[in-house]
Amino acid sequence: MESLYAGGHFSDPFANPPIYSAIALLSFFAIIFGILFKDKLEYQVALWQLNRDSQAQIRYRTPGVILTYSLCCLFTFGFVAACLNVFGLSVVLATCVGGILVLGTAGLVWWQLGSLMALLATGGSQAIDIDSYGAGAVLDPEAVAPTEGE
Repeated sequence: MESLYAGGHFSDPFANPPIYSAIALLSFFAIIFGILFKDKLEYQVALWQLNRDSQAQIRYRTPGVILTYSLCCLFTFGFVAACLNVFGLSVVLATCVGGILVLGTAGLVWWQLGSLMALLATGGSQAIDIDSYGAGAVLDPEAVAPTEGE
């Protein structure tokens, strides 16, 4: 029995503490639900593109989009809280800090997503393309060169 323990701790260097497994699983599920959210959002934009005449706005507040975004945020919250716990914060403090960071940011991103979808619906894809505002005109090789008098 002494060979398994060295001073009260496992001597096996390959023992994986449960928190590291939780971090790996939480990050995996956060990424998967983030990809699903992106795909559902792209589907709603494509559906709006096909029905542009009859549909004035992009319907991104569907149950599927909300569910995937919520699950992505929930797993990201768990991931951040577990990572903060590894760095020495208590579980309660890591949960509070992770909640403020992730859930606050998630709310702001959802709010900005609504503005972005409204802008896309009114102005089309050029309304959200930064290059269409002239930011890339200097680097654009196909842009018309200014004349000497300008």
